[in-house]
This record gives sequence, structure tokens and C-alpha cells, in this order.
Amino acid sequence: MAQPVLVEVSSLLRPYDLVAARGLWRAPGPPRLLHADVAAMPDSAVPWLWEVAEEFGRDADLTVLSSADVVRRHGPVPPLRPARRLRALGRGAVLLVCGPAVSILICDDPDGRPRADGPNDVVIGLPVTPTLPNLQAALGSAGVPWDAPGWLDLANRAAAA
Repeated sequence: MAQPVLVEVSSLLRPYDLVAARGLWRAPGPPRLLHADVAAMPDSAVPWLWEVAEEFGRDADLTVLSSADVVRRHGPVPPLRPARRLRALGRGAVLLVCGPAVSILICDDPDGRPRADGPNDVVIGLPVTPTLPNLQAALGSAGVPWDAPGWLDLANRAAAA
């Protein structure tokens, strides 16, 4: 299995870094891991970087963002709402980091049926927050999961590493 491509949005402030990241992102094959880290960015960069996060999020296999990233971009709103919107834009799962030991995984509903109460996804609370290197390693060794149980297993393996 190919080493997953990791793109951290905060590293894309320079045009040549953005061009290089887009090239890597479009290469067929490896899993794509996006870190939508905008919380520590200057005020003037946040709206543009969020657009970049949405662009890359469309093709990400897994997007990781924190509650602080959501609040930085959207203000004092429940972080799950923008995280679910980001998930709806793309094809992969979203991991919303709520704290050092709590996160929320948003991924495909295992039975694939639209739910009456919302989009075709499932929200799973995790008592862990896997690190980016561990998530990258888990994606590289096991590949991209296709359903909620697979994503849950990947997150647990990454947290245990």
C-alpha cells in the first residue's frame, strides 16, 4: 500500500506550496489525509484557507479538523454542523477533534440508506483522538475503509499505536 499523502492547510500560504500540494493530491493511488488546521492562522488568511480546505476536502479520504478550527472559521456555532457540511462536500470521512481524548467520526452510514433525520452519514463519538502520524500509518497499512465499522476500526488502531 502506498504511503498516504498528508496535506496540512496551514502550510499552503505560499503559492508554490499550494501548487505542489495540488499536484500530489491529484496523483492517483495513495490515500489522502487532510488536516484542516486554520485555528492558528492570521485573520486575513482564514477565509481563503477554509476555501482551500473545502477544495482538498472533496477528494480527501479522511479530513481532520478541530473544534477550534471550526470556531475560528465560523464563530460560536456547534462544531458538528460545519464538520458535517465538510463531510457532505466530499467522499471521505471527517474526524472532528473535540479535545485530547475525545473526537467525533463522521462517515458513511453502514447500510447506505438515507436517514430521515439528516444526511447519509453516521456520527460516532470516540473516547480517543488519534494523532496525524498514526492515522497516516493506519491508512497506509490498511487502506481506506468503506463503511463506518471500517473507519471505527482504523481510528481505534491509530489511537492504539
